[in-house]
Amino acid sequence: MADKVRYPQIPSTVWWGIRAILQKTPSVTVDERLLGVQLGVQEAAAKAYINELRSVGLLTEDGKATSVAQKWRLDDSYEEAVTQIVNDTYPEGLIHLAPPGEAERQKVVSWFLREGLGQGAAGNKAATYLLISSPTPNEAPRAASKAAQTENTSRPRPSRKPAASQKAENGRLPDAAQKDREGRANPSGRASSEAFPLNVNVQIHISADAGTEQIESIFQAMRRYLYDAPAT
Repeated sequence: MADKVRYPQIPSTVWWGIRAILQKTPSVTVDERLLGVQLGVQEAAAKAYINELRSVGLLTEDGKATSVAQKWRLDDSYEEAVTQIVNDTYPEGLIHLAPPGEAERQKVVSWFLREGLGQGAAGNKAATYLLISSPTPNEAPRAASKAAQTENTSRPRPSRKPAASQKAENGRLPDAAQKDREGRANPSGRASSEAFPLNVNVQIHISADAGTEQIESIFQAMRRYLYDAPAT
C-alpha cells in the first residue's frame, strides 16, 4: 500500500514570524530554541514547526534559509517564491481547483476531506494552503491593522473630568470621594453590604494542532461561564 501524502500545517504566526526573523538576519541558523523564544512556544512545538518549514522548502536541514526563502523574505519577490512553494508542495489538481490568490476556502476544505482527513484536520490543511498560496505578503496582518486604526479614529472618546473637579450631585459626593470617606469611617477594612470588584485571570493553553472549530468551542464556553449572566 502506498504511503499517504502528507501536506504541511503551518500557523500564520509561524509563517510570518519566521519571515520576520529572516528579514532581520538572512543568514541566521533557525533552531528550536530560537524559534521557541521568538514565538513564545515550547521547544517541542518549535521543532515540529521547523520540520514543516523544511517540508515547504524554506529551511535546509541545517536550519539555514534556502534560495526560495531568500526570495520569500522580500516583498518584491514574495509572489515568485510562494508560487514555487505551492507548485512543489501541492498536486496539480488542487492548484487547478483553487488557484493561488483566487482559492475558495470551502472548496479547499472539501478537497482535503476527500483525501481522507477529518473535518478539523482538513480545515487546518486548507488554512495553510490559503496562507501559502496568497501572493500578497502579510495580507491578513495589514488588513487587521487598518481596520483597527479605522475603528480607533472613528470612535469618539468620552470626556472625563478629574475626580477633584467633580461636583456633588443631589447632595452626594462623587463616587471616588464617597468611597474614600466610607473607608475612613470604616478603618477595620471589613466589607460593607456593597459588592466589591473581583478580578479573575484566566490562562488557556491551546494545542498547536487544534482546529478552528475546537478553538471556537473553547471561547464560546468561556463566554458562557464567565460573561453570561446566570439565570434567575
